[in-house]
Amino acid sequence: MRTVRSTIRKARVTRAERRDQITQRLLHSVERILGTGIGFAEISVEQLITEADIARSTFYMYFEDKGALLLELADHVTVIMGEAARPWLELPPKSNRAVLTEALRQVVCAYFTHRHMLAAVSEAAAYDPRVREQYGQVMARRIEYMAQHFRDQQRRGSIRSDVDVPGVTPWITWMIERCLYQWLGHDERDNSQFDGSEIIDGLSSVVWHTFYEGVR
Repeated sequence: MRTVRSTIRKARVTRAERRDQITQRLLHSVERILGTGIGFAEISVEQLITEADIARSTFYMYFEDKGALLLELADHVTVIMGEAARPWLELPPKSNRAVLTEALRQVVCAYFTHRHMLAAVSEAAAYDPRVREQYGQVMARRIEYMAQHFRDQQRRGSIRSDVDVPGVTPWITWMIERCLYQWLGHDERDNSQFDGSEIIDGLSSVVWHTFYEGVR
């Protein structure tokens, strides 16, 4: 019985790992295609499976359709962006503006790396009800997650006591999302050519004066 259960557990893990591998390959493929200027709505399943070098049956084993893939990829890049924001949200007490700037640099650079995918998700939310609903949920969770960390920073004395964290956080969150989309969503530069200092310094200025100025 133990052997059977062990085999079942192993099979489940293997399937999950396989799904993750396929998702990673499709993410890279989608981003490469989007990087040529083709919109996600114009990409066919045939293009996707050819670019990712997977069988059609494999694609449909894990994804009902192209829309389901987009939802999966949206979740994937959301996790990546969340990890990139961690140094900012867990900013050590008494950090100066230079430390904040470097933490925000990770957010901006992560967005630039996955700008085509993130832009595609944002644009699909305008016409696909499934994507719109999920994107709204993603942003709501992101706002709550950031607000929780900002409240923690405020309790530690890192953020000014006069800052209305619940009121300010949605504005900061959507400002960053919209500005990065407008400035970087369709940037044609190669990743190796991106510096982004002007954007990063501007973002650092807004965040610093909103939350931290006067307490550090």
